[in-house]
Amino acid sequence: MPTLPIVSTFANFLTQSSHAPLQLTFAHLEIHNHRHGHPFNKVQRYHSRIILHKTSQKGLAKLTVVDNLVFSFSFQFHLPQALKFQEVEMLSLPRPLDGGRLQLDEEKLQLSFRIDAPDPSLSIHVTLVYQGILELQRICTPLCGTTRPLHG
Repeated sequence: MPTLPIVSTFANFLTQSSHAPLQLTFAHLEIHNHRHGHPFNKVQRYHSRIILHKTSQKGLAKLTVVDNLVFSFSFQFHLPQALKFQEVEMLSLPRPLDGGRLQLDEEKLQLSFRIDAPDPSLSIHVTLVYQGILELQRICTPLCGTTRPLHG
């Protein structure tokens, strides 16, 4: 079964009038950890989720990483302008996360950031690569009732 194109899915959601967040479930997630440029840990997960939110600030959206190895976190980013490839800075990352970048294309969503530490030699660079949208689901607030699958 072909998967949905990721950049187009983001762009379509962010231009709709509904403000209900969108949960995306991906077939595959690879998590790569590096210290001093050397890989030291790679984890693969299946059926991993992110939640895409519209914000009240014009030109910004928010993404929540639900299935991170340690903790869930959210960040803001500027809305994608291109429909083929987009790379933007992660804004408002929670500490100890720093220096984040979001890359989107039709086949993958890649998040890269650093987990900062008081001793710079202990900082870890993390890359999350999501591929293959399996399901889209609106996450309704108590006012709108139940969640409903959009695709999958």
